Amino acid sequence: MTKFKVGIIGCGNIFARHLEAINLNHDRFSLVAVCDTDSKRLNICATENKVPGFVNHREMLREMGNKINFITIATPNSFHFPQAIDSLKAGKDILIEKPIDFRHARALEINRIAKEQKRQAFSVLQVRYNPTLKLVREALKKDYLGKIRSISLIQRWQRPEQYFDSWRSDIKIGGRTLYEVGIHYLDIIQWLFGLPEVKASATFSNKHTNIAFEDTVFAILKFPSGASGSIEVTVASEPTNLECSISIIGSEGHIKIGGKALDKIEAALFSNVISSEGWNKLVNKIENSLTPNSYGAYSGSCPNHPTLYKEIASGRGISVLEAVNSIKFIEAIYKKEIK
Repeated sequence: MTKFKVGIIGCGNIFARHLEAINLNHDRFSLVAVCDTDSKRLNICATENKVPGFVNHREMLREMGNKINFITIATPNSFHFPQAIDSLKAGKDILIEKPIDFRHARALEINRIAKEQKRQAFSVLQVRYNPTLKLVREALKKDYLGKIRSISLIQRWQRPEQYFDSWRSDIKIGGRTLYEVGIHYLDIIQWLFGLPEVKASATFSNKHTNIAFEDTVFAILKFPSGASGSIEVTVASEPTNLECSISIIGSEGHIKIGGKALDKIEAALFSNVISSEGWNKLVNKIENSLTPNSYGAYSGSCPNHPTLYKEIASGRGISVLEAVNSIKFIEAIYKKEIK
């Protein structure tokens, strides 16, 4: 049984989630090195975890050699692509935090090089593991809702002004709102219903007026099935996150999942008894209890990183190729923006 000897590039906020996942899957994963350009932060992480620390990822790859076989990339967004390529060419399997990149062509390039090097390339799209989404996916598979007529995503989150007092305010490093906070939930939409056509979109700066991009996005969609759809993504809610919800309306009923991060079943009603009974059986099988990640003043996506690592160890991780449509979705929304 292969032991994953992990080197993490990036010791920022999300580092703790990956460390937790490694420790909870200690039979298959062990942390063997850390890397960060911030020497103070690096020294803390290296000392606390009793592993060598490196300020340069290429140095880590070179010096660790065969002592490391798996790289987790948890750096600011624009660094993901070059660090992924370097890691693959050094013969390591990789896991990349969202977004893989701002261009879907680069995600395809990572996948191509992974195949060329006979390595595995995984993406962090852990919201797919929410119990609520497993429930909805199963209900759709069993056709409980009939023909889907409408799908809407609403993500009304709060981000304090200081959230953008970092690399996130630099559009070349962080990207824009959908890449930084919306991508997980846009991924869920395309994962459940297919990649939609974007009919129109518009962006607004309602709170974070000191940054070079929007804090609010709206879009009108048409899905491959013919269903209509809409999205609203904002980080201008006050004083906390209001909701992150998906409403699905079909010919035979409706489902709404919500809470702060798609972590609650808020409504479900069906036209026929068989579907209602089937849904209730599914609900009884699946735990509907999650607490979104807390980052102090605000919440984030649900803490499924341990499940993500477990799935990778079982050979069922979410590949980089599976992240391509999420990036295509964002590209299309921004391309259709009304000026």
